[in-house]
Amino acid sequence: MTARVRSPRAALAGICCFVLVVGAWNALRFPPGMGYDGAGHMLYADDFVPGGRIPPRSDHEAYIPPGYYAVAGSLDWVARKLGVGEPHRAGQALNVLFLLGTVLLVWRLARELWPDRGRLALGAAAFVALLPVTVKATAMFHPEPMSMFLSALALWLCVRSFGDGRYVVPLGLTLGLAQLVRTFALGTVAAVAIALLVARRFRALALVLVLAAAIPAAWYVHQAHVYGNPLAYSRPTPSTPFLERRPARFYVDPGLPDVFAAPYRPHVLNLAWPTTYDELWGDYFGVWAWKAPQPPPRHRLQLQTVVGVLPTLLAVGGLVALLLASLRSPPRLAVTLAPLVVLLGYLYFAVSYPSNDGDDLKATYMLTATAGWALGFGYALERLRWRWLVALLALCALAELPFLFYG
Repeated sequence: MTARVRSPRAALAGICCFVLVVGAWNALRFPPGMGYDGAGHMLYADDFVPGGRIPPRSDHEAYIPPGYYAVAGSLDWVARKLGVGEPHRAGQALNVLFLLGTVLLVWRLARELWPDRGRLALGAAAFVALLPVTVKATAMFHPEPMSMFLSALALWLCVRSFGDGRYVVPLGLTLGLAQLVRTFALGTVAAVAIALLVARRFRALALVLVLAAAIPAAWYVHQAHVYGNPLAYSRPTPSTPFLERRPARFYVDPGLPDVFAAPYRPHVLNLAWPTTYDELWGDYFGVWAWKAPQPPPRHRLQLQTVVGVLPTLLAVGGLVALLLASLRSPPRLAVTLAPLVVLLGYLYFAVSYPSNDGDDLKATYMLTATAGWALGFGYALERLRWRWLVALLALCALAELPFLFYG
């Protein structure tokens, strides 16, 4: 094996080690109940294993499928029986493995689509490992990292299925299981279905859709029976017409200067893009670097918003360029469509269930699209010819390292 081949693999190994080190640190130090609705998620897992109970209608988590809680709850139950410290840390450790698996799947996706472009694959893998929202979510007792992993796995299986029909069944199974973790995985189902439809692979499409619908069917039936809606949420649907539920500024206001000057609640409240950006790169809701009533670390959070500008521009620009280059390539189309479909679903959700405190604008709701955004970043990074820009990206990564380690 030549040095040219070894180098990307050695760099990938370094990224994986970084994920494990940061993940282990955070899993041991981050309080399990401090994340988004942490106490509710832990109670769900405790009641589901071994009792098999889903939260009552009054609980915020009652609308979430039980997939993550079945796995994490089983690990917690074993840890509790063994008397290994705080048992819920087993669920946090599980999420570290899901993040590691996502990094490896994004690497494999890039290698499948661009076999001779190691720099693209490395950039995409590093994006997943260093993105603050993935690191924060991984430290929590929360189902989103599992949803992120299964969505990345589905995209990889989809790409493989274009060359080998044996991957069609695993693809359908994965898409079905992903919906048993988070309903946001429907965005990945839609992206895969469009790609198969464009490729005119109608038999594969039919099989995938049957499996993707049959596996979570019991959950959707339960939701429809209890709430009258298979896609129910913990808040009732407003009677206001859909397009009138959010003012125009919700969609178009950039939130300047607060998006950079005061990137924490209650600033840029209920502004779609500023709130999402501040939570994507920082800690808008105060579950990581600060927690009310203590004052937020303003300068630290301001630095995070500056650090995120260049990677965000590269990810967005790279994804647009990749989409235009993939219109005649169905395997790539599935990967590039996923972030766009998930983004539309995210906006639909935020408008369908508007919240006075902006709680429905959490960037974690879009983690199912992580693989696509990462490949967009890698695609743009590979085309950078300005060394100073690459050096600036490296400085950004170094600047955010203290933020990634909890405490």
